[in-house]
Amino acid sequence: MIGGGVLNTQANRLKKLIQANQVLASIESLVDLLPQLLRLAQDVTGAQASSILLYNEDKNVLEFAWAMNDMLGDKAMKNLKTGFELPMGQGIAGWVAEHREALNVVDAQNDERFSKVADKKSGFVTRCILCTPIIHQDKLLGVVQVLNSLDKDCFGREDKELLESFGHLAGVALVRSELMLQRLNQQKFETQLEAASRLQKQFNPRQPELEGENLIWGSSVPAQFVGGDLYDFIPNSDGSWYIYLADVSGKGLPAALIMSALWTRIRAEALVERTPGEMLKAVNRGAYEFMGGEVFATMVLLRYYPETGKCEYAVAGHPSPLLVSAGKADPLERPFGLPVGILDDGDFGTNDFHLDRGQSLIIVTDGVDEARAGDGQFFGEERMVETLKQVGAPRAGEKLLKAVADWRGDTPPNDDTTVVEIFRA
Repeated sequence: MIGGGVLNTQANRLKKLIQANQVLASIESLVDLLPQLLRLAQDVTGAQASSILLYNEDKNVLEFAWAMNDMLGDKAMKNLKTGFELPMGQGIAGWVAEHREALNVVDAQNDERFSKVADKKSGFVTRCILCTPIIHQDKLLGVVQVLNSLDKDCFGREDKELLESFGHLAGVALVRSELMLQRLNQQKFETQLEAASRLQKQFNPRQPELEGENLIWGSSVPAQFVGGDLYDFIPNSDGSWYIYLADVSGKGLPAALIMSALWTRIRAEALVERTPGEMLKAVNRGAYEFMGGEVFATMVLLRYYPETGKCEYAVAGHPSPLLVSAGKADPLERPFGLPVGILDDGDFGTNDFHLDRGQSLIIVTDGVDEARAGDGQFFGEERMVETLKQVGAPRAGEKLLKAVADWRGDTPPNDDTTVVEIFRA
């Protein structure tokens, strides 16, 4: 017959195990979780000390995470917490981790599996050890161990069962804490991306105020929070404007960083007013310094004179601009020029044309014609040209963007989408 004292002790420990479950379920931070784990493990088993080692899968070792011993000073505990790693299979904890089963050692000092490293670091004398693996969904997370029973010579079968149950609770708590940390990091990352998106929008220029219905307009929609498409309107001293559209290879943050550096380089080179071909040559020379041939950007660069409609332009590996009027959308002849950033030196031709009244010049990135609908079909060059023929000028750029958005529907953009328009009334 089991005595009332034993039953009361078991009931008390089970109660503590239930309380431990409630406490662990409320803790989200790993820093707060580890000391609570050990405090509860000691309370449940009636132990003098405890420690937890977490499994580092990349290094295949157990790393000391936390220890608790009310009888040792802070200095001894600090020594134990510094740079302690245990290879799999070594020591009691390593054996438990490798075999994935609990172990009750009643005479630690005479057990050949026992490693005395921790005792030497802390000055603590380990008499007996009860150690159990922390496993969640067949994945090893670490081990938790309690040392030296307070109310008897060594731990018993009931203690082992309680610590094994506690190990399952610890596994759930560790996974939950890791998931919460990942969620927090994701939220921080998204906050940073949103800030980067707001900052990148500052690169988009204001629409120039021209006389009458004359128009210089642009819009860019990144596929992600930030993108690699870039456009700008830069006034010159003679009343002309540099107008360009660039498409950096790639998407996301890497392309956005290159985009910002390219924006700075173009602004600097624009101070020396010259033909678009000469301008692209100078931009390419500077861009190669930070692109190094590993990434590149296609570009169309124009010098536009609003009063006369004169327009000079150069192209760096980009699709030709489209000249749009009533029922027409024809590509301009494309002068020679490789994308910027591929070679340290290159030549770029300059062509010119006259923008007549009632005509628009449309420049797009490949996010327009390569936009995909839900069934995977591309918007395509042919559909783009037909759309421009139908909508005509002016505001052809805005109407084209709407047509692309309608075509895409609820499908997320697969590339940055940018359109620039020049209209002469």
